[in-house]
Amino acid sequence: MLKKLALSLAVVFLFAGVASPAFGASKEGAKCTVAGRIVKVGAKRLVCAKVSKTLKWVDVLAKVVASTTTTVTPTTTTSSSTTTTTPASKQKATVTLTRSYGTYTGVSSKVSYKVEGTKDLNCSSLSNVLGEDFNGTRIKLIFEIAQTTSKICTITVEFIGERDGDTREIILSAAPTFSITDTDGVVQTSLLGSPQSIWATRPAS
Repeated sequence: MLKKLALSLAVVFLFAGVASPAFGASKEGAKCTVAGRIVKVGAKRLVCAKVSKTLKWVDVLAKVVASTTTTVTPTTTTSSSTTTTTPASKQKATVTLTRSYGTYTGVSSKVSYKVEGTKDLNCSSLSNVLGEDFNGTRIKLIFEIAQTTSKICTITVEFIGERDGDTREIILSAAPTFSITDTDGVVQTSLLGSPQSIWATRPAS
């Protein structure tokens, strides 16, 4: 009888010894073995996740809050540094392509567009060779690029269209290699408003 009782106690202590470490291991920060496994310990839900190349029990709620904070911080820092550290002379001008008029009727085969900037522009930095700064549809060539004002460059093009009374869409757009330099020497490669169309009609002769 005593032998049976001693054997029973030994079995109980053996299982207690095995179960205890497993229970103790299921706590935040302790090592775990099966990635993705979730256990509930008190009011917390712990997930087995890789932290610095080691599988550990992590509080699910705490992990979500931490990742949200990390996402917001860089945006605030970047915005602050851009506003406070870039002097006006180093900022890029915002440049926009516009058309001088929406429709044109006349015997001439020339129409014009404008590049307008928020800073003084160097219009001589624009190329009058199609494919370099500008592309054109039904445009034969860029006839002239003039410095109309300190902030406006006027681009006059010669379009392709016979004197037959037909109306044609003449399109000017920024080429992939577009760039313009302002008087501070800062280069802008983005042209807002592109493309622009003028509907041109040359009356029959």
